[in-house]
Amino acid sequence: VYLIMCTNVCCPAVRIWDVRPFAPKERCVKIFQGNIHNFEKNLLRCSWSADGSKIAAGSADRFVYVWDTTSRRILYKLPGHAGSVNEVAFHPEEPIVLSGASDKRLYMGEIQ
Repeated sequence: VYLIMCTNVCCPAVRIWDVRPFAPKERCVKIFQGNIHNFEKNLLRCSWSADGSKIAAGSADRFVYVWDTTSRRILYKLPGHAGSVNEVAFHPEEPIVLSGASDKRLYMGEIQ
């Protein structure tokens, strides 16, 4: 059993961390590749789906990335924004992802 945290910072990857008080020395549990950071150094947030099967993250390349947490495969690369995607969130019950970006727009996308 993990007490886990998802981060999307400086390096171009989303990382899952074991944050239990006496966790093993190597606390990085999984790495998800694909999203991009750039010179703007925006805080690009990530989000878990309600069932824990997916992670979504914003990216400086104007896409929302959605990964399968088991296989670490990119399931979706959702377009639409004209600026860095800074915030993503899953709907708590429906297969919907909400994203907000530097272009000051919000988009909702339905996924499987």
